[in-house]
Amino acid sequence: MKKIFILIFIILAIEAEAQDPHFTQFYSAPLTVNPAYTGVFAGNLRLLSNVRLQWMGSGSPIYTTTFGVDGNIGKNRRGGQHPFNFGLLLMNDNALNGVLQSNYASAAGSYHIPLDPEAFGTLGIGFSAIYGDRNVNFNKISFANQFSNGQFDLSIPNGEAALMNMKPYFTGSAGLLYQYADENKGSFFDIGISCYNFNKPKQTIIKDTNQFVPIRFSSQVSFQKYIRDDGIIEIRGIYQNQAATQYFQLGLFFEKLLGETQEHTIGAGAWYRSKDAVSPYLKLGIKQFHIGLTYDIILNDLKSASGYNSMEVSLQYIINKGK
Repeated sequence: MKKIFILIFIILAIEAEAQDPHFTQFYSAPLTVNPAYTGVFAGNLRLLSNVRLQWMGSGSPIYTTTFGVDGNIGKNRRGGQHPFNFGLLLMNDNALNGVLQSNYASAAGSYHIPLDPEAFGTLGIGFSAIYGDRNVNFNKISFANQFSNGQFDLSIPNGEAALMNMKPYFTGSAGLLYQYADENKGSFFDIGISCYNFNKPKQTIIKDTNQFVPIRFSSQVSFQKYIRDDGIIEIRGIYQNQAATQYFQLGLFFEKLLGETQEHTIGAGAWYRSKDAVSPYLKLGIKQFHIGLTYDIILNDLKSASGYNSMEVSLQYIINKGK
């Protein structure tokens, strides 16, 4: 009977984890929201990392870590956007104190074309190929037949080897991105749409055909405006829909340029995620290196549970950074 309850618990957890991880600082993990964002930055090569600790006060917080790199190929067009871009992303999701492990690897590419002679407007298309591997670590779960000499001995076979064979899967994503950049006026705007897991790959430990990774639809928008000569105001938003879960997130922050060369920045703002959380945001930039910090203050039914908030750190390093 204990095995049945454990199995039901794991299946429910897998169904909950079947949805893709999300980030408060989604703009710092661009390959997770739209492959057309690949290579969209001022520079030649960019290193990216996000670390998210979700539900910190619970007995089993969720750790999500990413490391990515993207860059461009060929000469820069007028207007600042390279035509050919590439990117790689690795992501790990750790839940239930290591019982559930998810690993992802993706390769992305994008191509951007100018829409006017001055190249103020560009249209980009992006694709990515994704490898996913979710597994249940039964070595961290005790079963009745492992009880020996008054305690559980995990070295004894649990008899559930068949449940450990969750096969990896392959899927993909596609996206479109429109950008408008007027450096003379200091105004920058972009809007994009994307789709992930369009083949709905199966993910099950009991050969249940109803368990699969659902399609995820996403749309993104951002606006950036220079204020005087030493300030930037930014507005960003995202909407995502996957299975029965949908949300939008909207944020505004201000960034101050520091130093004679304005290579250093400091910024602050806040994000709102619909019916879920408010997230204060701090950012620090030192030349090519940028770090961002958010702290999610829960607004939903978990707000009564102390310590169920989440924290996220983003790191970014740009090589041959442009203006």
